[in-house]
Amino acid sequence: MKALKTRDAGVVQTLEPIPATTIRRDWATAKSRLRAKGVLALTTHDRVEAVLIEPAAYEALVARADAADRTLLEGLTQQFDARLATLKQADAADRLRLAFAREGRFEGGAVAGDSF
Repeated sequence: MKALKTRDAGVVQTLEPIPATTIRRDWATAKSRLRAKGVLALTTHDRVEAVLIEPAAYEALVARADAADRTLLEGLTQQFDARLATLKQADAADRLRLAFAREGRFEGGAVAGDSF
């Protein structure tokens, strides 16, 4: 059976396939192959059904996802704080009143598309 390729952050990784029957019949061999490779593609009828990874690799993936979530949340928090600071400025109420008092201009008609 040929090795399967995946991308992880731009790096191509080769996954060694392991049939589900091998795991069912000979778990010791499957474990030793997993320890040797770090990651295996569990296959059924030559189709990847799951990916097996070592616990340390799983923990690293979870930590990476958590860090990405924290970074995203920190960015959103900074954007929110900047907008909130704008609303807390002394002239914010006046600027909002001016914005709502402006008349909008709409030039041309609405176009719904060919199907309408």
